[in-house]
Amino acid sequence: MKITATGKSVEIAIQNGLLECGLTRDEVEVKVLEEGGLFKKAKVQLAWGEDLETAVEEVVKEEIQPEDIPKVEQTEEVKEEKTVPAKVKKVRVVDSAALQKRCEEFLTGLVGFIDKEAKVTCDAGENELSFTVTGTEKGLSRLIGYHGDNLKALQVLLSGLKRKAENVIRIYLDVNGYKADRQTAIIALANKTADQAVSIERNIHLDPMNAYDRRIIHTTLQERDDVTTESTGEGEKRHVVVKPVFNR
Repeated sequence: MKITATGKSVEIAIQNGLLECGLTRDEVEVKVLEEGGLFKKAKVQLAWGEDLETAVEEVVKEEIQPEDIPKVEQTEEVKEEKTVPAKVKKVRVVDSAALQKRCEEFLTGLVGFIDKEAKVTCDAGENELSFTVTGTEKGLSRLIGYHGDNLKALQVLLSGLKRKAENVIRIYLDVNGYKADRQTAIIALANKTADQAVSIERNIHLDPMNAYDRRIIHTTLQERDDVTTESTGEGEKRHVVVKPVFNR
């Protein structure tokens, strides 16, 4: 996926983009579109997932042009040399067992003070750890917090347990199915808002949301050809605008 973010400087634009997509700096490829200036905001493009490799190729094409490569006259000796096979791109896979153990010990110790019946489980995938905490609703509601604020902060703490080589591992955390239920509700909201925007032929501004919830809106509606989405606003006022597409 790709998103475009703006800010008073390139660095601020990058940070705004990271908040938008909910990723870390090591998980995205950044392309500077506009440096910005005194009266003009900087603009950057962040790519990840399937678009990450494409973004890297585009940067390479921009930096190395055919005319920049010096021409070398081939001798007969060079022509007879065997072709060197292209290098195979290696995907770095880090052993996540140690990180999983640290995170489980941290979560178990924390939730034990809140709910003695709480349990911590982990679903480990390739460069991915998904932790789930289950227990009594009353006890673990404090872990979730208002609109999931405590849950987001707790996930940041878990990410802080990663060592440098483990930055490629993404960490997910859910408590009593809160994220799963909220994601279902946000997906329903996204589709309902899109249908309404198309029906009344006007842009609809949703209430301010955090970066994780905004990303669900964008991802849900990106497959539709009758609407587009855009995040606008700064800080706590940042929200998603759903726009109908005309003259399709």
